Amino acid sequence: MKAIILSSGKGTRMMPLTKDMPKPMLEVNGEPLIAYKIKLLEDASINEIFINVAYKKAVIINYIKSLNKNIHLIDEGDEPLGTAAGIRNIVSQLKDDSFIVINSDIWTDYPLNQLKELDLNDNLAHIVLIETPDYLAGDFDINGEAITTGKKYVFSGIGKYHTELFKKYNNKDLGDILRAEEKISFSIYDKQWMDIGTPERLKQIKELI
Repeated sequence: MKAIILSSGKGTRMMPLTKDMPKPMLEVNGEPLIAYKIKLLEDASINEIFINVAYKKAVIINYIKSLNKNIHLIDEGDEPLGTAAGIRNIVSQLKDDSFIVINSDIWTDYPLNQLKELDLNDNLAHIVLIETPDYLAGDFDINGEAITTGKKYVFSGIGKYHTELFKKYNNKDLGDILRAEEKISFSIYDKQWMDIGTPERLKQIKELI
C-alpha cells in the first residue's frame, strides 16, 4: 500500500507564519506537521510515501532528504496544481489500484491501518468524515449509506482512493470530485482531529497537547 501526503499548498490562511515557511513545516512540539503524518503512515506499516511540493518547496525537500526514508518527492513547480490535480500527477507512478491520501495540515490520531485493510469493493473512494467543528462550515450530510452535500460533517482530509477516480474526473480540486461521484463509501471518526488552517488553531493544538 502506498500513500500520498498533500503538501503543496500556499497556506494563505496561515499568514504571516507561512510567509517564508510552507505550512507542512510549521512545528508542534519541535516537529513539523508533516513529520506527524509520516509517523501515522509508518505506524500503519505504509512505508512508501509520495509527497507533492510547490510553495517554498526547498524547505520540505531538504527536510525529507535528511530523513533518509523511502519517500518520493513530486515537484509541481512554483504553483500548486490543486488537490485532485496533484494526486492525478502522482497516480501514474503508484502501480497500485488503490492508495491512501492524507492532508499535511491536519492533526489527528486516526489509525490508518483501518484504511489500509479496507476493501473498496465497487467504490472509487472511501473517505473519513468528522462531525463539523464550530470553526468550519461543513461539507456533507448522510442520507442512508450515501453522502450528500451538506453541513453536518466535514471531510477529514483522509481517504482511500481507486486510481480510476482520477481518470474519470479532470477537476482540479478533490472536493469537487467527492461531491460529484456517487460510488463513495464513508466512515465517521469521533476522536482526535483538527484542521490546522490558521495561526489560532496551530496555537490551540500546541496548548492541547
